[in-house]
Amino acid sequence: MNGVIRSNYFAIMASCFVILLVYFSVPDQFANRLRSYPFSSHEEEKATPEPSITVAMQTPSQNQSEPLIPTTEMTPVQEQSVPSIPETQKKENFIEQSIPSNTSAQEKPINQNIGPSIPPPQDNPIPFPEQFQPSIPNARDQENLGEDGDKRKFFKKPSCDFSDMQFDLCDVEGDVRVHGKSSSVLSVTSTESYISEVNNETWSVRPHPRKYATELMAQFREIKIKVEAHNRAPKCDVYHNSAAVIFANGGYNGNYFHDFADLLVPLFITSYQFKGEVQFLVSNIQPWFIFKYIGLLKKLSNYEIIDYDKEERVHCYHRVIVGISKHKDLIVEPSRAPNHISTVEFGRFAKMAYSLKQNVAIKLGEASGKKPRLLIMARDHTRSLMNRGEIVPLIEKLGFEVVIGNALFSMDIDEFARLVNSADVMMGVHGAGLTNFVFLPTNAVLIQIVPLGNYERTCEYDFGEPAVDMGLKYLQYSISEEESTLMDLYPRDHAVFRDPESFHRQGWQVANGIYLGKQNVRLNFTRFRPILERALHLLRE
Repeated sequence: MNGVIRSNYFAIMASCFVILLVYFSVPDQFANRLRSYPFSSHEEEKATPEPSITVAMQTPSQNQSEPLIPTTEMTPVQEQSVPSIPETQKKENFIEQSIPSNTSAQEKPINQNIGPSIPPPQDNPIPFPEQFQPSIPNARDQENLGEDGDKRKFFKKPSCDFSDMQFDLCDVEGDVRVHGKSSSVLSVTSTESYISEVNNETWSVRPHPRKYATELMAQFREIKIKVEAHNRAPKCDVYHNSAAVIFANGGYNGNYFHDFADLLVPLFITSYQFKGEVQFLVSNIQPWFIFKYIGLLKKLSNYEIIDYDKEERVHCYHRVIVGISKHKDLIVEPSRAPNHISTVEFGRFAKMAYSLKQNVAIKLGEASGKKPRLLIMARDHTRSLMNRGEIVPLIEKLGFEVVIGNALFSMDIDEFARLVNSADVMMGVHGAGLTNFVFLPTNAVLIQIVPLGNYERTCEYDFGEPAVDMGLKYLQYSISEEESTLMDLYPRDHAVFRDPESFHRQGWQVANGIYLGKQNVRLNFTRFRPILERALHLLRE
């Protein structure tokens, strides 16, 4: 009996051993069934294997970046039906925006260089250099570069205005590539249909605001603006985070009035909107001009100035303005200017550029007892005050402190601007030196002495209207024949006195050669005194 029990015991043990051997050696699918057999119900025995997961699984490389699709639950059918996102989306204004494959349509990347110049966010400030420096893209913008180093930006047709009598101007935004040596500006697009639609339309601009002076404008190079396909455009050699303004030096530059009226004020109108984030590319560059007015130029631009005509590299910007806007001589019209800036803003800008301290002229009647300072603008050649030594003591007796200034071509503008800014009244015979009124404090008085020859309207236009527009008081004094040195050159009954218009009809050179080129002034103080008294009255208001 014991032998039988012992035999059964060994049989049972052998069976268990066989079962364990099968359990660990059979295929997984069979093993799953076998594992569950002793514990599952009848229904569970009929269950099919679990389906494999296709959506939730990601490779290790995918886990290190953003998912290829939005992280919402999808069935395998939904996953297969998700449409691919196009590389570009065309809009009515031909805007191109490249969408990376790892970004959803609702979360398009923001290109930091697209659109108007705005201050950077406070949590990610970009330091602005105080001196001119080469434009170097920052690390954030480098991340947006394509395989060939170019940025995919939006595109719209260049906006060009040829309607003004003084200037032509083209405003180009998007992917803009500038090559100075070939005098070309390219607006780059990948929209081939637009290229064929306009039949490679081009625009030409001579970027100087004396458009009506045909002979003068001939000295300036034409700059060609055109739309170019991305695959045909030259590659960028230098990327810029700033905008750019292209303008031409020359013309009547060298005359202090024209330096401001033809370039500095128009440049202010065009570029002040960028708050320094703009680079100047200068055609027909005059080094003396850059050196002389560097105080103003470096307050308009944070970057180095480029000699446009000699530049062989391709420079790429998000916006390029070819040409500069001009309204009236020395005047900024708010209705036409970006951000509605005015002549008052230009005056503030000019004083800020040279760190001038006096913002408002003296107000007489205050307890300080300080005398108003009167600055006489001296001239060494024509239209000079011949009897200045006689009239200065007489002016001082009226209660003025008198100083003399001479706006020579070689003058240090920084120093001269401080002299002008210290004055409450500035007087002088019509001429370029009066342009320094831009440095006068608000409510100061400008007195312009008009030479003989029917120049009243010209004087008012050149200096009177701009001075009033800048917040100054303006007085005009026309000399008599006896106060003109032309009396020493021509008989009293000569047409020079009787019919000045006959000389003006012969042209600018004829009239100005006589009345501006040969005439000096001997001021009759008795006749002139009421003007000075009026100036004192204006300082009391």
